[in-house]
Amino acid sequence: MNCYVSFSIKLAAFQACSGAHMTKKQSNLTIKRFVSTTGKNQYLLMSAGEAAVIDVSEASDEIGEILDKLGIGLKFLLITHAHKCRLQALAGLKKEYGGTFCLHEYEYELLKESDNSLEPGRFVKDSESLHLGDVDIEVLLTAGHTKGSVCFYVKKARALFSGSTMLKSGYGKIWGPKSMSLMLFSLKRLSYNIPAETTVYTGSGGLTSMGNEGWIQCLRSA
Repeated sequence: MNCYVSFSIKLAAFQACSGAHMTKKQSNLTIKRFVSTTGKNQYLLMSAGEAAVIDVSEASDEIGEILDKLGIGLKFLLITHAHKCRLQALAGLKKEYGGTFCLHEYEYELLKESDNSLEPGRFVKDSESLHLGDVDIEVLLTAGHTKGSVCFYVKKARALFSGSTMLKSGYGKIWGPKSMSLMLFSLKRLSYNIPAETTVYTGSGGLTSMGNEGWIQCLRSA
């Protein structure tokens, strides 16, 4: 069974409760977080009657219940990278609720290796924006964990969905010197361009904020 954490976000400061369930009171964007049995974070985003998912592997039933209750479908099916654990539920969600499966072109080869039959409906590029309700989701290419890893940044909601690029007090697995060099570049890019007050919705483990990840500034470029 998945557990989920629900957030409602507007433009100002937030309130958070300790424990498994936290709420951020603001509007414009509602974020629901589902934790898989393997500890992966999965997200449902909703704004002004439109919805998108990020990295959904197991939470299709819970997400479906929410969408059915609201009477809405999916506009976008997003993944931060194409490892199997990030996309297992997407085919079923697309069949039931529609939506455009978005992928960076550098990640297509890995998608084919992940034994997944779903084909991208849209190849996204670095700095491209996806419009969801009242917010824009900016795509940021953050190679390192994989060649086509991306983060999704919602400036209006002060939210960054970082996948396995940035974790709380760390970063995702790298695969050798070239992978490490790319990861360092991506982490530095995020540190320099994403405001400190931004909440980082990680791909696994706890959430964090850019301001709490100052260690990135101490990293040396490879």
